Amino acid sequence: MKTIMIDGPIGSQVTAKEVVQKFREARGEEVLVRINSEGGSVLEGEAILTAIRQHDQKVYGQIDGYAFSMAGVIALALREEEGQGGLTMPENGYLMLHEVRVGSGGTVEDLERMLAQIKAMNAAIAAKVASAFNISEPEAAQRLKDEIWMSGADALEAGLVTSLNPAEALAAQFDAAAFSNIPNEFLRAIRDRVPAEPDASTPNKPEMKLFKLFQNDKVETPTLEVAEIGPEDLGAELAEAQKTLDETVATHSAELIARDVKHAEALQNALSEQEAELTAKHAEELAKKDEAIEAASNSSEEKANEILAQAGHSPVETTEPEEKTIKEQYLALKPGEARAKFRAEHAEELTREFGPGALR
Repeated sequence: MKTIMIDGPIGSQVTAKEVVQKFREARGEEVLVRINSEGGSVLEGEAILTAIRQHDQKVYGQIDGYAFSMAGVIALALREEEGQGGLTMPENGYLMLHEVRVGSGGTVEDLERMLAQIKAMNAAIAAKVASAFNISEPEAAQRLKDEIWMSGADALEAGLVTSLNPAEALAAQFDAAAFSNIPNEFLRAIRDRVPAEPDASTPNKPEMKLFKLFQNDKVETPTLEVAEIGPEDLGAELAEAQKTLDETVATHSAELIARDVKHAEALQNALSEQEAELTAKHAEELAKKDEAIEAASNSSEEKANEILAQAGHSPVETTEPEEKTIKEQYLALKPGEARAKFRAEHAEELTREFGPGALR
């Protein structure tokens, strides 16, 4: 019997071209397909299914650890009910089936064409699942949408496998975020792997030993020597090593803190100098701006006087108007309502200026 392995992602690590070629080489022989795969390309998987159906002898299936997605669909095709030799799996193995999932991009037409292909693929897989589980295709489609997870015991009870193999050490490598309903039992099986049986044909691994380098001061001429660290010495050696490590860490920590303080002080000094420089520069710019404004004002006055002189007029001096006293403001008003109103509003001040009874 020839063995064909589907171990790893279908379409990359395992290609349909390689598997089909192995089936051609196995013509006239029964074949055992061993599966340990997270799935992969549906189209590559369909090509492998065609090779299985067209083989001229029985094809048996064995799930070594897990068969997910398209790898699970291939596993279902190896059942006795499909005319093949039958399917087995370990009691702690897992079978998982779900809807087709793709990542794509392109134009609207590209995406619409891809959507039609996905729907067709989902319908084809639902038909296979419905046949294997003896359920309707709509029910199979819904179960695929929810994800189907089956342990070896579940698969045996459902009649998908003919027998269970001893537990294997599962070494699943997959993206857990890509699945919706991963059973806790499967995650525990990945975490708590079954240890492999020792192989008597391979020699035992050499025992690891620990040694230390020390200076021997008990001899006449001190020398460096190497000594094995036994189990009884290991605790003391580890304690000494930990002590040395703690002292080194403390020393380095103090050095790092001192260095950081020094850097912080240098940075603060640099910032203070920069702030002083910017303040002085800002004051200088303001002074230049005030000088420019004053120069522009004087220049405007001089230019206006030049124009008056050309026209035969006397120059005009621009001075700030002096503020008038209450008395001057009153006398500037013509007799009438405005003067009477002003007199009423400033009666006390005007009495002091003109004397009592002067403004009746």
